[in-house]
Amino acid sequence: MISKTRQGIRGTAVTAALALSLGGTACADLVVPNFNDPSVEDLTTNPTVNSVVAAAQNLMSTARGNTASRVLYLGIWGREAYDLRPEEPRTTTNRLIGPLDPVNGGAFWGYSSLKNIQVLLDAVDAVDAIAEPDKNAIRGFAKTVAAQSLWNIIIMHTTFGAALEPPADPGDELSPIVTEDQVYARIFQLLDEAQTHLSSAGNSFPFGLTAGYSGFSSPADFIRLNRALKARYHKYRGEWSEAMSALSGSFLNRFGDLEYGLYHNYSTNPGDASNPFFSVASHYAHPRFLAEAQMKPDGTPDGRATGKTEVQAQVFSLLGIDVTERFVIYTKQDSPLPWVRNEELLLLRAEVLLASGMRQDAVREINIIRTAYGLSPFEDPGSDGPVLDEILYNKFMSLALEGGFTYFDARQYGRTDQLPRARSDHVVFLQLPFPQNECLARPELGTGRDQPCGTIYGN
Repeated sequence: MISKTRQGIRGTAVTAALALSLGGTACADLVVPNFNDPSVEDLTTNPTVNSVVAAAQNLMSTARGNTASRVLYLGIWGREAYDLRPEEPRTTTNRLIGPLDPVNGGAFWGYSSLKNIQVLLDAVDAVDAIAEPDKNAIRGFAKTVAAQSLWNIIIMHTTFGAALEPPADPGDELSPIVTEDQVYARIFQLLDEAQTHLSSAGNSFPFGLTAGYSGFSSPADFIRLNRALKARYHKYRGEWSEAMSALSGSFLNRFGDLEYGLYHNYSTNPGDASNPFFSVASHYAHPRFLAEAQMKPDGTPDGRATGKTEVQAQVFSLLGIDVTERFVIYTKQDSPLPWVRNEELLLLRAEVLLASGMRQDAVREINIIRTAYGLSPFEDPGSDGPVLDEILYNKFMSLALEGGFTYFDARQYGRTDQLPRARSDHVVFLQLPFPQNECLARPELGTGRDQPCGTIYGN
């Protein structure tokens, strides 16, 4: 048994090895193996074509979870939304007041996903019956999701750094905590390796894909998603030339459907996951969504404000917060959740162009979005500041409840002090502490104020 003081990422690996299901939801008994639900042990000791394919297919669930985990958590941090629960005030107090410590603030530490992906990659190598093009398709898909999983960790822990991977065996020494730069180097390495694998794959993936992957169902097409993610990650590093290069290989289309992209699917079938942001009584739109909406020429608000929210008959008040609007973005239990859309890529390109000294080109990208929602074209003001303001306004309106981008943008541009506060004690957190188990396993980490295993008070 591993002692409490030596758990952390190693403990995550133990949990994965003992309890994780990588496939479907059918039940297994003590005699007959469940080929629809391969365990980590199955993939490690006796991988088969069926178990590898099932595990690869389950990566769609991993990718969906990585995205969904950020939507409301960072929607609150970025003042897109509130989660006001009379029976559970911590969804508000922890995220807007704090302070955060490893016990109540440790989140976004998804090393079980990284462990599972490494087990899958080892299993792919071990099964001779899988053709090499199919192996490359799985490797490319898996490494793309691994990069997303690692980005989820570092984007929330930033300067604290992170470990690059869980140990190969639960009994091994913990992987060291490395710098933020080193983590990003690994993320981009994974994405580039994935691109190489996908380029050497066959014409299709050897596992089924949901309808949300329409248009990205071949390895060659999936590269465009891989490049879109790389552009997003470089953008938040302020690496503008690298972001532009990645965008050129993505599915960005200046004349295409803004909604086009890759989506995570949910289901109404019993036992399947339904969209967690559909019809939740406690979820409200932040009042600034309607309050800050620009006006169309006819005097009505920006079409995104009226199309994504609806006004309630009565004001709801809790913990000093007053709200009247709910989001209507996800209108059904099986409403899909975007992974990346063309609209985001266009707005990313506008940011990159502006940062690269091409302000007028950035304005042209902005106006593709504005005119789609009935707003008048934005006129070049002759300086960069107002153009950046306009880009961030459009990102807020276009990408609300899609992954925390309003918060990430405010943090990147040093604008967190501009995020509204309903109460004087509301703060903005710039990163999360490490989770408790990780801190117990790493006594060398700092436990003081605003340190990895200390208390985070926010600004």
